[in-house]
Amino acid sequence: MTNDNPQQPQWALDNQTVTLRGRWTLRRLGGSFVHQETLLGKMPQDAIWDLRPIEALDSAGALLLWQAWGNRLPQQLQMADQHQAIFARLGGIQPLSKPPHHPWQFLDQLGGFIIETSRDLWGLFLLMGALLLEFGRGVKHPRSFPWREISATIVSTGPGSLPILTLIGFLIGVVISFQSASTLAQYGANIYIINIAGLSILREFGPLITAIILAGRSGSAFTAQIGAMCVTEELDALRTFGIPPIRRLVLPKVIALALVVPLLVIWTDMVGIAGAMLVAKANLGISLHFFLEQMPVAVPSFNLWLGIFKGTLFGILIAWIAGYHGLKVRPNTTSLSRETTNSVVVSITLVILIDAALALIFANTGISS
Repeated sequence: MTNDNPQQPQWALDNQTVTLRGRWTLRRLGGSFVHQETLLGKMPQDAIWDLRPIEALDSAGALLLWQAWGNRLPQQLQMADQHQAIFARLGGIQPLSKPPHHPWQFLDQLGGFIIETSRDLWGLFLLMGALLLEFGRGVKHPRSFPWREISATIVSTGPGSLPILTLIGFLIGVVISFQSASTLAQYGANIYIINIAGLSILREFGPLITAIILAGRSGSAFTAQIGAMCVTEELDALRTFGIPPIRRLVLPKVIALALVVPLLVIWTDMVGIAGAMLVAKANLGISLHFFLEQMPVAVPSFNLWLGIFKGTLFGILIAWIAGYHGLKVRPNTTSLSRETTNSVVVSITLVILIDAALALIFANTGISS
């Protein structure tokens, strides 16, 4: 290949001799790297390569020739002494090899997952024991109980969650009633909108939606707060002063959410029922007074108490898991982001699993005949 510009990389094939001229550098090769490698790779196997006329050769040009030769020097090669060191370095580089793949590789991944899950379960078990011990010490010595931390967590968690819970709870009530209204109207069973809305909101959607919102909003904040203290070595400072981090950081959050989440569940139930009432009046002609009057008859109070119990259980669960993943953070930002994500995922997953288990346990309880 010839070119009018003598600075450009050039090669010529004459009587089985491939002669290279010009500047074989990254700047001169530019976007023709792959094209040049393809053309040079088509040269005869027994060709004589003459690199002596080359004006300049850098690592990029040497790599191009090396790959065109099949990652080895040709049998007949003539080049200047200063170029031998470049190809010697390329010859010393070991080619990358793919890791061996065996048909039972998924067992290794499954085993790693089981081991990591077992460690997390054991860590959560130990944290729960530490929380119970700290709670017992606090009951025995009320002055050492973290009252200020509990009140601060209640203030930062409860009021801030009301706007989003109000919106979502109201929309849940509207959607449930709207989707059920058309079917009930076809069979003349308008009154049963009270049973459907009341049971689904008080028993399931109220506590479930509240727990999911709190897991994403407060649970992630708890993990990030404790994790940031791990990164900045503030937890080590607390231990140095004889202050147990579990007593001051995790226990107040568990107690605060155990108190706040049931109240938020009641609020979510109220706005959800309000949304269901408005749709029932607009689409089915059921008055608000009649809806409220028939609610205690169609929906036993057991469903309300079950939802409140779920709220307490979910609040403890969210703060417990958030505290564990916060204490698990290592002093780097990657660990902080990973554990914050894991905290939210694990909390929401366990909330849904426990809610499903409670639904099966109390399947025939609290249903009016």
